[in-house]
Amino acid sequence: ELLFVILLQIINSNRVTKLKKATIIGGGAAGFFSAIECARQLQANNINYEVTILEASSLLLSKVKISGGGRCNVMHDPSKGYEIIAKGYPRGSKELISPFNSQFGPSDTYKWFSNEGIQLKVESDGRVFPSSDSS
Repeated sequence: ELLFVILLQIINSNRVTKLKKATIIGGGAAGFFSAIECARQLQANNINYEVTILEASSLLLSKVKISGGGRCNVMHDPSKGYEIIAKGYPRGSKELISPFNSQFGPSDTYKWFSNEGIQLKVESDGRVFPSSDSS
């Protein structure tokens, strides 16, 4: 939610050709997703922008590269519904219910990857991987 509040502040500010800067903290999956979507929204509003991702370590997307044994376990089967998916997260399942229900949920995530041209496959245990089986 904070990203979108900041984004709205940038969009609603003076639209003179002055460069608008957005900084995303964290070079993981969520940070990259936020940077991509922030840039798209700024571009869609004809705002001259620069988006920077800051990461404390020297390795960007390191957890993405090793998830699912290097195949990139993207998510869980979105057709299961958010309550069932959240049960797979023993710490934080309650915290996941609200965003899944009202914001960017599992079906949205699946569609996002599809729109990016990344074909996904659902395995028998419900894990979702890129069809390429490569992170």
